[in-house]
Amino acid sequence: MNNMLRLIVVEDEPFTRQLVANALAQQGFEVIECSDASTALDWVAEFEPHVIVSDLDLGPSGPSGIDLLQHVTRTHPWIGLVALTAHSNPQLAASGQLPAGVAYLIKSEITNLEQIGVTVRSTLSHGQAALIQQNLDADETEFYFVTRDQAEALRMLAQGMTNQAIADQRGTTIRAVENLISRTYAALQLDRDTSRNYRIEAVKLWQTGRVRVE
Repeated sequence: MNNMLRLIVVEDEPFTRQLVANALAQQGFEVIECSDASTALDWVAEFEPHVIVSDLDLGPSGPSGIDLLQHVTRTHPWIGLVALTAHSNPQLAASGQLPAGVAYLIKSEITNLEQIGVTVRSTLSHGQAALIQQNLDADETEFYFVTRDQAEALRMLAQGMTNQAIADQRGTTIRAVENLISRTYAALQLDRDTSRNYRIEAVKLWQTGRVRVE
C-alpha cells in the first residue's frame, strides 16, 4: 500500500460525490467513491483510509452517514471524519449525534475546491500528516498491534486527557485506567526502556499511524 493520503468519499448523489472526489484526487489524494455506508464499511479494512468524508443523509434505505461516522469512531478511532451536509448547522442536522472531532463541509460552500483539501487535512494529527508528507515506505515501518480498548486509550491520551478524565469518560476507576495504559505501553514495547517517557512515546506512535487494532 502506498503512502498517499487515502480517503473514502460517501455520497449518494453522483454529482456531489464526483465533485468532492475529483477535487481531492487533483490535490494528490487517493480516493475511493461509495454511494452507501455499507459499501464504505466494506472498503475500510481493505483500503485503510486516513479520512472518511460522508454525507449525513444517504437516502431512505440502509445506514445513514451518521451511523457510518459513529461506527468508524468506535472501531477505527484513528480515522479522520468529515461530515458532508446541505444543512448550515451540521450538529443540528444530525440531532447532536455526530462524534466529537468531526469536521464539516457544507455543500453550498464547496465551490472553493482547495478548501475541501484543507478541511480533510484538518482531521489528521500533526504526526499523521508528517508521515504522509515524508512518503515513508510502509514496508519498512514497524507497526504495533493493540486491542480496541487500548486504541481508545491512546486516542484519549493523544487528546491530552488525564487518567482521571479518561476514567470519567469510560465510566471506570483510575486504577482500571492505569492498568489499561500499562498494558498499552507493553503492547507498544515501551516498557523495555525505563529512560523514555512512555506517554509521549505512545502518543507519537499513535499520531504517526504506526498502531493497528487487532
